Amino acid sequence: MIEISDDEAKKLAKELTNEHMLAVYCMAKSTTKIDSGFGISSVAVTAVKNDGCEIRVTLCSGDLCNMTRSFYKFHPPLQSADELNKRMSDLHDELCSPNPSWLITNPLALLILVFCGILAYGTYLDVDGITDAFIQAPQLEKFINALFGTTRNFGYFVSGSFWFAIVAHAFEAIIAVYYSLTSLKVGVVPASLWGIMIFLVGYPIFKELKELLSIAHNHTKSK
Repeated sequence: MIEISDDEAKKLAKELTNEHMLAVYCMAKSTTKIDSGFGISSVAVTAVKNDGCEIRVTLCSGDLCNMTRSFYKFHPPLQSADELNKRMSDLHDELCSPNPSWLITNPLALLILVFCGILAYGTYLDVDGITDAFIQAPQLEKFINALFGTTRNFGYFVSGSFWFAIVAHAFEAIIAVYYSLTSLKVGVVPASLWGIMIFLVGYPIFKELKELLSIAHNHTKSK
């Protein structure tokens, strides 16, 4: 292993910030504790070492801003500075991919996932199946009739809501895949993962993608 000198570490840090801003942002986000109400305002690599890179992160909430530092580890460590660009290219897809656990850890995403599952089951039962099911629960049937007029109307509402969600989420997923490929410049697999997760729950995951697209757009404009 050829140790990266201090002077070379600073030079590489500037190159990394300029050439791989989106990846650096994702590195910072994955290694920085962000308090509620705060968001990342800016990031910059301050030094590149064989085992990782030091990142300066500015967190802001309104006019209040705090500066902190994080460290992203390379696995395995760089054998020399010449490996950095290839390593960052290899890491780009991984860093800019959505995390499937968001479907569970994001409360809104989980709620939408469960709700869409219920709508799917109701659509599977069909209007007649829903009507027959409510016959077994008179009190619930009375409540539904008070809200929707009849249980058949409720069945039509469930089916219509399901297909509306399918169309809306499919439209969002197509947009997500397109911009993942063209703006984030990730491969087919991570772009498809963005599309699948957005198709499942829509906005909560699309919001995460929009954040990355905004970073990529602003960095392109600043060049």
